[in-house]
Amino acid sequence: MLTTSSFTQSLSSTPLFSKTLSTAYERLSSGLRINKAADDSAGLQISTRLTSESMAKGQLRRNLNDGISYAQIAEGGLQESADILQRMRQLAMQSQNGINSDADRRALDKEFQQLKNALNGIAYNTEAFNRLPLLGDNDLLSDNVPSIGDTFVKGTPTRLNSGLRSVAYIPAGSTNVSINVDSFSLDDDLQVFTASGRHLVGTPLSDNVWTSNNISSASDIKRLLFSTEEGYTPTASYDSSSLITNGAGTINGTTFTFSGDQHPGITTESLTIDNTNEPLIIAVIGQGVFDATVDWDTLGSPGSGGNSFEAGPVDITATNSLSDGTDYINLIKTPVGLSDLDMVESDVLTFENAEAALQQIDNALAYVSESRAFYGAKMNQMASALKVNDRMHEGLMAARSQILDTDFAAETAKSTQAQIVEQASISVRAQAKSSDEQVLGLLDETLSQRS
Repeated sequence: MLTTSSFTQSLSSTPLFSKTLSTAYERLSSGLRINKAADDSAGLQISTRLTSESMAKGQLRRNLNDGISYAQIAEGGLQESADILQRMRQLAMQSQNGINSDADRRALDKEFQQLKNALNGIAYNTEAFNRLPLLGDNDLLSDNVPSIGDTFVKGTPTRLNSGLRSVAYIPAGSTNVSINVDSFSLDDDLQVFTASGRHLVGTPLSDNVWTSNNISSASDIKRLLFSTEEGYTPTASYDSSSLITNGAGTINGTTFTFSGDQHPGITTESLTIDNTNEPLIIAVIGQGVFDATVDWDTLGSPGSGGNSFEAGPVDITATNSLSDGTDYINLIKTPVGLSDLDMVESDVLTFENAEAALQQIDNALAYVSESRAFYGAKMNQMASALKVNDRMHEGLMAARSQILDTDFAAETAKSTQAQIVEQASISVRAQAKSSDEQVLGLLDETLSQRS
């Protein structure tokens, strides 16, 4: 027979209801059904994997949104290019009108040429995330000028002609580059430029080596040397504010050590560069031949822009499938400079030239429109990938929630049940203690009466 005392001892000796109440409180306070591996070891493993996939889906969403923004910037630049071409077409048609005099056509051509410059400016200056989605400066170097790794054999003298040209370029990220030039008693001077026209190392324009090549001013060097064919940007302008003519100096984090112009007398010039943070153009200005011995520790990648990203194409992450790998949406670069549009020599100075310009402009408009359609299609593709990713993410979060999150209704019911049982046990213990005291009182009273 189960007595009150034995029931009380049974309740107090088992931790079942106390543990249930503690677990319920833990889950209700944290919001998680699994707070430690012991709660559900298999569920913990599954929820951890689902959490990783959920975070990947979240990052994929940001990647796709960045890709859409990138394409929108590129398409915006192309839209402005199309507007400029439409105005140029209008000017060409106006120039065809027979009532225009030569002076009228010259006035029309002034605006026409400025619009051509604006086209190039859009092509080279439309930037997104430090990248150039249309056409990049680094392409001019890698396409038109060889790197020193392609021009020279490391540590071996190479004989070349001097003159107004870019001999080679040093890719960004190169270290400990040394160049030794022997001009055989002729006046050939080593020069170092950036693609934007900044003169870093060499001789000033007042030196004889420049004047003998018909260069004595910034406008001369821009006209005769600073061309896209020589690796310079279309907006390159001469800047000698940091020119090192002799000794050592640090520019933009790069240290140059230059022997200086050794002519007349010793005709060997030497230059060392500790590292390159941007591509550098090497020229040997003169009117003869020279031997150059070039050495280096490491060379950056051809077309590298140093801390910047290389211009197009770009790959936008579209999926993150752990079994099949990651898929990408590719955005190719869209070159729309004057040379790419075949409009370098176009003008509206005569009826015939205006007619030829009309054909060139129509071809350019077709190309730009096709490129805009390409970016529009890519934006729609990324938007579709974004929708699919969001649906998958929603389902993934629901599955994770089923495993990991607390069922507040169930846990509240459990905690309420455990509290009721615990309070009942306390009440039973109190009642049992009261009954024991009553029995003892009666015994004491009976004994005292008999005595």
